Amino acid sequence: MSAGGTLVLDFADFWPGFDKQDNWLTGVLRQRFDVQLSSTPEVLIYSVYGRAHRDYRCTRLLLSWENRPWGFSSCDFAMTSDYHRSRRHRRLPLWVAWLDEIPRPRALDRGEALDRGFAAIVTSNPSSATRERIHGLLETCGPVASGGRHRNNVGGPVPDKLAFISRYKFSVACENSSYPGYTTEKLLQSLACQTIPIYWGDPCVHREFNPQRFVNYSDFRSDRQFVEYVRYLDTHDDAYLEVLAEPWFRDGALPESADTDALLDWIESSLRSGRTPVARRRAVPIGWLHHTVDRGRGRWRRNRTIS
Repeated sequence: MSAGGTLVLDFADFWPGFDKQDNWLTGVLRQRFDVQLSSTPEVLIYSVYGRAHRDYRCTRLLLSWENRPWGFSSCDFAMTSDYHRSRRHRRLPLWVAWLDEIPRPRALDRGEALDRGFAAIVTSNPSSATRERIHGLLETCGPVASGGRHRNNVGGPVPDKLAFISRYKFSVACENSSYPGYTTEKLLQSLACQTIPIYWGDPCVHREFNPQRFVNYSDFRSDRQFVEYVRYLDTHDDAYLEVLAEPWFRDGALPESADTDALLDWIESSLRSGRTPVARRRAVPIGWLHHTVDRGRGRWRRNRTIS
């Protein structure tokens, strides 16, 4: 990073259609730095959808919003959903990037909150067996409107997910997989739609979100208890409205992971640390041991090289 707040960077290995100039992270970086995109950057920010990052010899900063293994053997610093204590890591769950994208909801009056359909789900990914199970359990309580490509029963995929689920008292907000810290935009979207989310996924979700504001499938000892509680909320208006009135976040405060000033402080401190980029270090012969990080758990492993 050059003096005077100039940040010469490039992006690599992001999803199809990713715009290097116009994206959430570039917008945050421009709050503090003079961002200059270059094919010969001082800093590379890369994700998990390719291997082009291996061709860069500069400082590498990983940004991963997927539930995938990662390690410091290929990056100098990392921003992921994981809870990891290294100073080289910053927790940055996907939901944080959606905070500025979702509409700020207005308070619903009693009639608006209660005079809605039972439950909604919008998904195109059939891979989660737990989400499928929850969907089936909810159907024993009432009709579940499915507005995605998977199990669609409303005449086709809906054009506006948030507008669709806002018309229902409950909405399914399950992750595709479960791992500590892996919280995507799904829970936040359901909260913004003034519904009660039916959640499954991050076992540590209560560390940031208020567990009294949603129904967490993992909190129940049996499917029967889960179904009974959902039915209770659906048939007891005051109890439903009490849950709906709870704040989104734990203790009513925005979590530290969503503090963009703290994020920028961490990025600036990391890039000014003087650390030799991992891409410029010497390879370690076969059989040598070095310390890597596997999903936030440090352990010794055998590796061909440090790359």
